[in-house]
Amino acid sequence: METVKAEMKKVYCDTLLELAKTDDRIVIINSDSRNITGTAPFEAAYPDRSFNVGIAEANMVGVAAGLSVSGKRPFVHAFGPFMTRRVLDQMTISLAYSGLNAVLVGVSPGIIAEVNGGTHQGYEDIGVIRPVANSTIVEAFDPVQLRKMIPALLDVGGPVYLRYYRGVMPEYYPADYKYQLGKADTLREGQDITLISSGLMLETALLAADILAERGISARVLNMHTIKPIDRDAIVRAAKETHGIVTLENHTIIGGLGSAVAEVLSEESPALLRRVGIRDRFGEVGNMAYLRKCLGIDTENVVDAAMQLIKKREEM
Repeated sequence: METVKAEMKKVYCDTLLELAKTDDRIVIINSDSRNITGTAPFEAAYPDRSFNVGIAEANMVGVAAGLSVSGKRPFVHAFGPFMTRRVLDQMTISLAYSGLNAVLVGVSPGIIAEVNGGTHQGYEDIGVIRPVANSTIVEAFDPVQLRKMIPALLDVGGPVYLRYYRGVMPEYYPADYKYQLGKADTLREGQDITLISSGLMLETALLAADILAERGISARVLNMHTIKPIDRDAIVRAAKETHGIVTLENHTIIGGLGSAVAEVLSEESPALLRRVGIRDRFGEVGNMAYLRKCLGIDTENVVDAAMQLIKKREEM
């Protein structure tokens, strides 16, 4: 059967358009980013519910807070580093401290920014948001999950940071998939090792699981789509039921998914862990295949990390 594919930014905009038909709270705010976010159709359909503040991201979040306190549900857009580093104070005080809902969309996070280079390849966006009280962080994997995720974000207390790949993705989930905020999805069962990832890196996790299977190693693959609040139960189960955990992230290993998993393990169920992610460096110009390789987050690195854990376990 032919794999169904869809452009993620179109799925995103189409979902907002569908929800907006019956929910007049939904508004969008752009920072001269309507083209990269794919939200021009929403602007055409609802010009009175669309705002472009220009390249002024901190002010944009202030506008979002004003709309939110007025009962609206703003979806706010900028490149990942500009949707986090540039707006941290406004997001913290105007939204999180005030308990106001707004979905801050980090467009093209991490290596997805590709040829825009190190200035746009924000590798620390999750680490910037995660310590802020009353915040939520999610990352969508495929078109189906993105479509099901968006409605669940409308009434979360406090700001939500949403990151996703806006290009074309296959549909991995079935049409009847039920999305649960804060509950990891098991994409593949396994008994020997657990691979935990989210978003774009899940494709790498699944490829690595195939290679490991050829070597006789059974890998569980978890989609940790909600990074805050993280699914502690799923992590503890993985620690107890498999022989080690590998985390994969399109992000620095400092403060991101790997750090969150390590925190849970250290407090609740110590286990062998390897973190595959970007190691304390800035990005550079290149396509994603090149960046995966030079930053050490390609399939080979994941397989190597898993094999190291298996070896270490055998030596214990």
